[in-house]
Amino acid sequence: MLATVPVLADSVDRELALRLMNEGDWKSSGIEFRRLALHAEEPSETSGYLWLAAHQYWRAGAYRVADQLLDESEDAGTSWSAETRLLRAENSRAMRDLRTAIFYWQSLLNEADDEIEILARRRLAALQLEQRNVEASRQLLLKSPGDESAGLAALQAYEQGKDKSPRIGGLLGMIPGMGYAYAGEYANAFRSLLLNSLFIYGMVDTARNDHWGGFAVITFFEITWYTGSIYGGIDASHRYNRRRWMEAVEEIERNSGFAPDWNAVPAVSLKYRF
Repeated sequence: MLATVPVLADSVDRELALRLMNEGDWKSSGIEFRRLALHAEEPSETSGYLWLAAHQYWRAGAYRVADQLLDESEDAGTSWSAETRLLRAENSRAMRDLRTAIFYWQSLLNEADDEIEILARRRLAALQLEQRNVEASRQLLLKSPGDESAGLAALQAYEQGKDKSPRIGGLLGMIPGMGYAYAGEYANAFRSLLLNSLFIYGMVDTARNDHWGGFAVITFFEITWYTGSIYGGIDASHRYNRRRWMEAVEEIERNSGFAPDWNAVPAVSLKYRF
């Protein structure tokens, strides 16, 4: 989580925008930055305020608006800046437009700023891994000017590991709990085994005592839990594979990111974390 930024006192509107941001009201902060852009006298200031507004909307999850504001920022000032491409890449990734995100990250690989290149390579490596292209991910990290030993080790561990087969998980799920156990979800496996055992016991007991109404009710619930065990084995395998992938991605990216230097407002200057 980013530290609280200092509030600038040279402008009431700017102060309000930053206070709203400090309070986590990013969309309202973005509105104030847009207001500042309307009254800016220099094109560079207009462009900067619009970029900052886009950044706040991106943080608020309003990705379409952020994209529009980046268009306006480029129209008002210097287009194709590294800062704009950086935010466009993050925004596209958040919208799951991976092709566009990759395009912008790749455009940043030859930047003179090592910090931008490190961030771009980590993001691209994570996206390549999402597409299960381990070798492409490794090559991106190997050419990074930063220390990527943790990410490379995570890639190696991922490559040496093995995904679980959802099909096998489903087949094993025909034995209550086994599908969950196959994916390493032992608590769910125990719960599935226990509940199915209780329902089967109830079916046998009601049938033995000719309580056919109770037998019908318990059988209905047992069918539900039994089919749930099968589908649960499939889902558990998918969850295992995703967890394995996410662990590798987290090591590659290592909470890397960027934030504006608020002391430079309305100029856009970024601080990076690795």
